[in-house]
Amino acid sequence: MKPFMRTITCALLAVGCWATQTSASPSTRKITVALAAELDSLDACDTQTSQNGNITRGNVYESLTRVNPDDGKVQPLLAASWKQLDDLVWEFKLRAGVRFHDDTPFDAKVAAMNINRTQPGAEIGGKKVVCLNVDQFPDAVKAEAIDDLTIRITTRQLDPILPLRLSFVDIGNAASQTTSNKTVQPIGTGPFKFVERLQGESVKLTRWAGYWGDQPEVQDVTYVFRAEASVRAGMVLAGEAQLATSISAYDATHDDRTVTYRDNSVAVVRPNTFKEPFIDRRVRQAVSYAIDRETIVPSLMGITGEPWYQMQGPQVNGYIPDFEKHGAMRYDPAKAKALISAAKADGHPVEVEFNLVTQPTLFPNSEEVVQAIAQELKAVGLNPKILSVEGSIWRQYQRPPFPESQRGSLLVISHDNSTGDSSFSFPKYVACKGIASAICSPEIDKLLAAAGRTQGEERAGYYRQAAQLLYTDEAGVIGVAQKVRLMMLDKGIIYHPNSLSGLEIRIADISFKS
Repeated sequence: MKPFMRTITCALLAVGCWATQTSASPSTRKITVALAAELDSLDACDTQTSQNGNITRGNVYESLTRVNPDDGKVQPLLAASWKQLDDLVWEFKLRAGVRFHDDTPFDAKVAAMNINRTQPGAEIGGKKVVCLNVDQFPDAVKAEAIDDLTIRITTRQLDPILPLRLSFVDIGNAASQTTSNKTVQPIGTGPFKFVERLQGESVKLTRWAGYWGDQPEVQDVTYVFRAEASVRAGMVLAGEAQLATSISAYDATHDDRTVTYRDNSVAVVRPNTFKEPFIDRRVRQAVSYAIDRETIVPSLMGITGEPWYQMQGPQVNGYIPDFEKHGAMRYDPAKAKALISAAKADGHPVEVEFNLVTQPTLFPNSEEVVQAIAQELKAVGLNPKILSVEGSIWRQYQRPPFPESQRGSLLVISHDNSTGDSSFSFPKYVACKGIASAICSPEIDKLLAAAGRTQGEERAGYYRQAAQLLYTDEAGVIGVAQKVRLMMLDKGIIYHPNSLSGLEIRIADISFKS
């Protein structure tokens, strides 16, 4: 059977018989987007994950600033301008005339409420707010309205990249900020407004006539969730969807309907260094030596990945040039066995079973990659048990405090850093008090603190030093693959994915072929 026909057949078997539809055209102005995973929140403060951000970020919600995907520079969005008044105080002037989808005005008061709600330890009405976007703020900041269109933000310590951090604070209307409960009826300032969500099936948005910016070409968009990459691809080929994300290499077409892009997304494994068998750094180093990336990644991921030894891509300032050639712990099973034997001789229980924790839809063929890693770890004397779980369970292994009853783990993480700055990676995953950290190195913490006070090449230098310690001495994060993302497009639409497309797909960037 030809690949084209095989894909459509798989799709038909998986989701039932579809009624034949024509491709999207300027006359319909309606599109369907097929995503790999259903969103788990519609709240403005939970948009940093791709499963949420791909729908709401840049479509329903907007932030004060935005990162230009072409050059990484911070641009005005809901903020018109800003300036730093002193080391700890910034002032932002807001765009005038912007309104929410419920026709209430966007002003400094609601902007400040959203910023404060997204901070570590935030409380509203005496209740703690737990936002996924809080990860972007290693230290809490405080925002206050000065007048209708002016806010001032005070930081606890010098933070030269605050405007960049604010690109991760999406803004919802005032009503949704008055309670710690997450909103199920999102209301933002973006070009599309929320219509409905059918749990487990779809989310619908429609173009908002009152948008302050240019009107998009797309009138309506429906998001559907299909876990199988072949199903998503088949929907596009059958005219049932106009855009499908996370396509596998096997389902790719050899024409302009399948497009590739990189977004600094890296697959890593992170040992919990506080639990056996990973308390001894030699065991952690052995994990890196045990993984044959040069074989696993090309054979299982194909064009969707390349072997990788770091946590970040080359556009991020903590990336170490030529690390793969000079310093990386490349595949060497003999060295891995020797390190494990030495740790065992010193009394560490290296044979103890631990969980190799993953999620089914982390990246194309992720399950096969994890299985291969498990086999190679067993081959050098370690004892992994694969545990594939949903996001809520996965996060129990990601974030401290780790329960006493929870056994040791090697967590598979898909890490995206589209900002260009390592402060959006290392303080969260590496610092002793990081909200997703399973390691504590005072030496690394000192380097991160020094980087946080500087800018430019000096900042990058501190981050590269921290990265060198992290990947080699500590083996606290172990790179596996840099992901090359594949997206399939209907022949009737035009969309150019960029470095942000793994996190947000701005429907306003989609146009129709004439």
